[in-house]
Amino acid sequence: MTDALSLITAILPLAWAAAVSPVVLSVFLVTMSLSDNPKLSGFSFYLGAIVVLLITVFIGIFLGHKLTSGGAGNPTTMAAVDVTLGAVLILLGFRNFVSKKENKMFDYLKINQDASVFSSFKHYFNLGFIAFLTNFSTAIFILAAGRVIGVADAGFVPDALSIFTLTLITLIVIEVPLLFFLTLPGKAKKVTEPVNEWITNHGNIVTGLFCVGIGLLVIYNGIGRLGMV
Repeated sequence: MTDALSLITAILPLAWAAAVSPVVLSVFLVTMSLSDNPKLSGFSFYLGAIVVLLITVFIGIFLGHKLTSGGAGNPTTMAAVDVTLGAVLILLGFRNFVSKKENKMFDYLKINQDASVFSSFKHYFNLGFIAFLTNFSTAIFILAAGRVIGVADAGFVPDALSIFTLTLITLIVIEVPLLFFLTLPGKAKKVTEPVNEWITNHGNIVTGLFCVGIGLLVIYNGIGRLGMV
């Protein structure tokens, strides 16, 4: 259990950083507000996001295992990987500060009201899948968390608990509003518009700050592997 707690503690900053996903939240809020069946659209979107997350984290675990088994898991190599990852996150953060692009996924939100349940499920599943697949900053954090799990090689139970925790925290951006829509659908629709407007205007800044902050933390940890701090 100690290994599991240590591993979960190690990935927590990356998990919370991955959860900062304004674009996905905005797409999800609009999806839920336009849908005639919030339960179907919400859970379909959620499942699509989970699939992308699991694929990404398993790629990270695979890379982590390769680093360890290939003899590249020594402190110097791991420090270089951390510093490089941190630099990428910082650059990504600064890009978010100056970039504000329209998301073309909104064109895909409308669905034929006569569509079958399976067609609707597939539509919203694909939307959730694409929303997370194209969210590069979130993918970087998940990949980094997977690498941490792979390098630790703590065993099945700690790995499974860490992946569960990572999934739960990263997708909180969907889980909380989904719960809100399911329990208080009328009130949820009223607050969707102002929340979505705020996200559209400020989401890039929030994402940028998290990318820079976590990037600096990753670089600090990388340098720490060399005993320099």
